Amino acid sequence: MNSRHHVPSDPAFSEAWRLFRELHDAPSLERAEKLVLWLGRDARHVRALDDALTLWALAGAVMVGSAPGDEPCQKPTLQ
Repeated sequence: MNSRHHVPSDPAFSEAWRLFRELHDAPSLERAEKLVLWLGRDARHVRALDDALTLWALAGAVMVGSAPGDEPCQKPTLQ
């Protein structure tokens, strides 16, 4: 079990989330450099970005996957 717990009011997480979304929504060298510089300032920033990326990945997995026990939208066809 993961022992790290994200606190929604954590300023480092909020900034990591903001920087990631900016870079994701409008990629640019300037935004990438801002993120890299911010990451280099404090080891907690790296952990905060890791938490933000984990949240992003989990949210994407939820959107793609279905709940256990749900029937598939289409029945398999014989080929």
